[in-house]
Amino acid sequence: MFRWLGVMLCTLVLNAQEVRLQVLTTTDLHGQVMPQDPFTLQPANRGWARLAALIRAQRAANPNTLLVDCGNATQGDPMAYVWSRLKRDQPEPSMAIMNSLGYSALVPGSLEFDHGLDDLRAIEEQAQFPWLAANVMSAEGQRVFTPYVKLDAGGPQVAIVGLAAGAAAGGLVFQDPVAAAKALIPLLREKERVDLVIVALHGGLTQGPCAGGEESLASCLAAQVPGIDLILTSHIRQTLGADHGGVPALQAGAGGQTLGVEELVLGKGARGRWEIRSRRSRLLAPGTENDPVTLELTAPLRAATEAYLSTYACTLAVDLDGRWARMEDTPLMQLLHAVARQASGAQLTALAPPGSHLFIPKGVTSVRQFYALRPDDARMARIRVTGRQVRAYLEHAARFYDFSHNPELFNKSVDPADFDTLGGCSYVLDISRPVGQRVVSLQVEDRPVKDDQSFTLGLPTSRLARGGYLEAIGWSGQPEFTAAGPFRNQLLEYVLARTTLAPAGTEHWHIVPALDRERVLAQEP
Repeated sequence: MFRWLGVMLCTLVLNAQEVRLQVLTTTDLHGQVMPQDPFTLQPANRGWARLAALIRAQRAANPNTLLVDCGNATQGDPMAYVWSRLKRDQPEPSMAIMNSLGYSALVPGSLEFDHGLDDLRAIEEQAQFPWLAANVMSAEGQRVFTPYVKLDAGGPQVAIVGLAAGAAAGGLVFQDPVAAAKALIPLLREKERVDLVIVALHGGLTQGPCAGGEESLASCLAAQVPGIDLILTSHIRQTLGADHGGVPALQAGAGGQTLGVEELVLGKGARGRWEIRSRRSRLLAPGTENDPVTLELTAPLRAATEAYLSTYACTLAVDLDGRWARMEDTPLMQLLHAVARQASGAQLTALAPPGSHLFIPKGVTSVRQFYALRPDDARMARIRVTGRQVRAYLEHAARFYDFSHNPELFNKSVDPADFDTLGGCSYVLDISRPVGQRVVSLQVEDRPVKDDQSFTLGLPTSRLARGGYLEAIGWSGQPEFTAAGPFRNQLLEYVLARTTLAPAGTEHWHIVPALDRERVLAQEP
């Protein structure tokens, strides 16, 4: 009888040693505060103001909370630009908001690196929480960021490991995230004696198995690295939750559309170590309430941003219409490629159209309208490629289209932002052909491009960071040139230097068979 009483007593003691931990995750806020499109001023379901109100409510419900951001937090919104160029005497807006919310950690995203290392460090210094990236190294082989942080979660010891995805740029080297995790996580388990390992990843989450490449990094980590309890992800423009071989992977909605929530109950096992007894993953959408602290912190900078965006830019002689920029050459893309060639000094340039929803009518314009064409801080870089690689680049872009005879015109597995057009050459994409055989009539200076020719290619640093195109063409290494400032800044300088702007409408490329415009409008993402 005493034996059974002892067993019951031990069970009661173990059950009493139970901790409820809440992990909240955000991603891809891009510095946006207000729930409206900063360019059209129409309402939009995103931004810090509403998300912060939800985060405060969740923390109040369970103070034992870890709050982690998975990158691309500080760059994209005009307010971030105004801070970096005009108002550096004020707090950096995203860091001020995140400090007020009590973030535990942030892993820098690919767009954070577009700031350049000096500006990135200036932003990082304002954070009251660590920036984590175990796999980002200097050219000398030193870690650029703290690899992990160890926190006490009311008894259980939790390690948050940061992993960033990208390609070598700006003197930085991105080690393979899986290899970095394999080296670090056993040390956390064995030497640091942590009870829970969370990986914060700026990289892809897909539903399928590990296939290599950036888009399936979460799957690869779960399959190849033992000892991970939770993966928080970012970067892919989908909201996903998945379980990879027993390892939950959670991605919040981009722009603050949803908050990722992982609720864990931990208890002490027979050996006295904390173990996960139950867990629940969910995504919560913010309500309509704006967080007053966020509004107060950003009020002066928001006012300065509105004044800047309303500044007169130039008089346009032609419409800049984004609707057709993925099916034929347009004055809009002629303008962007002209600035890109000037910024990179390259013969050819590669740029993604800014989106089918963007339209700037001819006449008087403002800075707001041109800022919308390039809201990120990516810089122009220059690499050297062969004619064969130029063709492969276009073939990779052409994946965006399904066969022209199919009911569905666009390949939904390809992000619209991954469709690039080339400037400085002429070509035709024949989408009645299979991918890999779609580029026809590729010419530079009215001469057919030969496979062994050499060209310089200007492209945004975001393309270097993501790697998809570079993998497709078989290019690796460091660019031979990287512009000092963002391409967006050079675009604004180009526009503001002209009283009248009249981009040429010369047709350098198009798609065959000719596409029905109504069909494009109805289906284009």
